[in-house]
Amino acid sequence: MDDALALWHDFNVSLVTASAGLLGLLFIALSLHIRALASRRNAELRSVARSIFLGYVVPLSIGFLALWPQSLRAFGAELLFVLLVSTIPFGAAARGGLRATGVGYSRRVTVIQFIAGFALFAVTIATAIAIIVGEPFALYVIAVTNVLSLLWGLFNTWELIFRMQDAREV
Repeated sequence: MDDALALWHDFNVSLVTASAGLLGLLFIALSLHIRALASRRNAELRSVARSIFLGYVVPLSIGFLALWPQSLRAFGAELLFVLLVSTIPFGAAARGGLRATGVGYSRRVTVIQFIAGFALFAVTIATAIAIIVGEPFALYVIAVTNVLSLLWGLFNTWELIFRMQDAREV
C-alpha cells in the first residue's frame, strides 16, 4: 500500500462507517414516506432522493477503494472511474428533478441542490486526476469533498423529509 494512502487508513474506515450508517438511515426515512415518493406528481422528490443516495454511496465507494492496498496512481484511476460513472445517474436525477413540477416547494432549493452536486463532482474529478499524477496533497482535498458530500447529504435528507411531509398533506 502506498504510504500516503496508509496514513489515511483511519479516516477512510470512519468514512465508510459514516456513509453506510447514513445510507441506512436514508432508507428508513424513505420507507416511512414511500407513498409520497411513489406518487406520480412527486418526481422531483424522487430525483432529490436519488441524488442524496449517490451523495452517500460515492463516499462509501471512495472509502472502500482507499482501504485497498494499492498505489496512489491506481487509487486515482479507480476514483476517476467511480466518479465518471456516478455522474450518469446524478445527471439523470438532476434532469428529472429540474423538469418536475407539482411539489409546491421553492424550486430554488432543488436548483441549488443539483448545482452544488455538480460542483462537488467537478472538484472531486479534478482531484482524482491530481491523485493519478501522484500528488499526495490531493488526498486532503478528497477527504474534504467526502466530508462535504456527507454533510450536504444530511442537509438534503433533512430538506427531503420535510418536503415529503408537505407532499403527503396535499
